[in-house]
Amino acid sequence: MILHTPLLIISQLVNLDQGLEPEEFLDAAVGLFALLLFALSISAYRKTRLRRLLIVSVAFALFAVDVVVRQLDAFVFTVGLQTDQVITTVIELFILLLFFLAVVAKR
Repeated sequence: MILHTPLLIISQLVNLDQGLEPEEFLDAAVGLFALLLFALSISAYRKTRLRRLLIVSVAFALFAVDVVVRQLDAFVFTVGLQTDQVITTVIELFILLLFFLAVVAKR
């Protein structure tokens, strides 16, 4: 019975009959790539201790968070009033700000 609970939750969130739509597949690919870049940049930061790499790492992590927010809103929250668009736009603004700071940061 315990094993069936996660499957019930997942089946309610994702319509398994439709399959994966191209947008969802691309979102997943972007999220996974952002996590990979985050891991690589954190690893580089640990070796060099350059503040720029830490800033870039946070920006890559925000890319992954952006994907999660979009997917959660599509499947779970459906609050309406363009909530996901507001949140993702704010996240994208922070990402751009972090990349700018990484470029202009001294050491």
